[in-house]
Amino acid sequence: MSKRFGAMQRKVVLAALPLCMLATAECAAAGNGAVATRFAVLAAQTGGAIGVSPEQRLRDEMRLLLLEMIESGAFGQTPPEQISLSIDAPRERLASLGILVDSSAGSAALDGLHVLGTTPGSTAARIGLRAGDTLLSINRVSLANLGDGDGGVAKAALVLRDEVARSSDGATLDFEVKRNGTRSTISGVLAGTWIPALHLRVGDGVQLASSDAASGVADAAGCGRISIFDVAPRQRQLHAATLISIDGRRSPFDGQTSFRVSAGRHVLTVGERIDSRYLGFNDRLRNSDNGERYKTLTVEVAPDTTYSLAAQINQDKRNVWRDGAFWDPVIWHETTEPCR
Repeated sequence: MSKRFGAMQRKVVLAALPLCMLATAECAAAGNGAVATRFAVLAAQTGGAIGVSPEQRLRDEMRLLLLEMIESGAFGQTPPEQISLSIDAPRERLASLGILVDSSAGSAALDGLHVLGTTPGSTAARIGLRAGDTLLSINRVSLANLGDGDGGVAKAALVLRDEVARSSDGATLDFEVKRNGTRSTISGVLAGTWIPALHLRVGDGVQLASSDAASGVADAAGCGRISIFDVAPRQRQLHAATLISIDGRRSPFDGQTSFRVSAGRHVLTVGERIDSRYLGFNDRLRNSDNGERYKTLTVEVAPDTTYSLAAQINQDKRNVWRDGAFWDPVIWHETTEPCR
């Protein structure tokens, strides 16, 4: 996946704030110094749209997001009629916290994470967290004075995200909270939420991954899809992957997250995009000549099936970078859906 698309993903998080309402700690931690301001502006815009259906709000937000992507050069010089961007995500149960914290910088979280708001009906709201609270710890893991993390955000927000991600649905969360100068412990059960499958296609262009489909006609045996859209659960040691080639063919993968292939056997060449904080060595060793940058995975594609691809950390080898021993490509989810 290119750096360009990584930037697109960050913009999706910001532009979709009125929709996701920062339903997970990860969503909260993904912000930057402008998150609080951006949230307030979007909340005001959303508040002025009372009576507008969720479907129309989604269309409006998508138009704004596409405009931002085009103006930022996300699609390069590709003519509009040739743009093809497909995003697919399987139905998934998420462990959501539903809290907005000030993650603008480590200096904003010297005494802990400051709560800016909670989503109505969320786990955070249900267990009694509220705007104005300062989170000092979660499950006895400190959230105070941790400095800056990746991307300049407060490391405490990343720790909060990871602790929630590691907690299974129904697990108890214990927060040490300072409210109005008084410390107390607030506990509650983490409640999961089912997120429906996502199928989003932008543009009229059609990009087909294999030579079988190069003419625009699917194989007589049918077709399926390979998806690298990153919704893999971190608590299962599953992380983002990059698709390098399908059956030895590269093109045109930039910005694409779903690839249509004919039914049958396909050999995928895969790279890992595991966040370095999950590994026991630095990026210099990871990218050394002794590392195995790409691995192959053979997939038997059934008709009308989408296969979600991820990079899985081998926990017993997470400190071994030589020959890429720390990871393997895996298909972690299969979804039955029409392919045409």
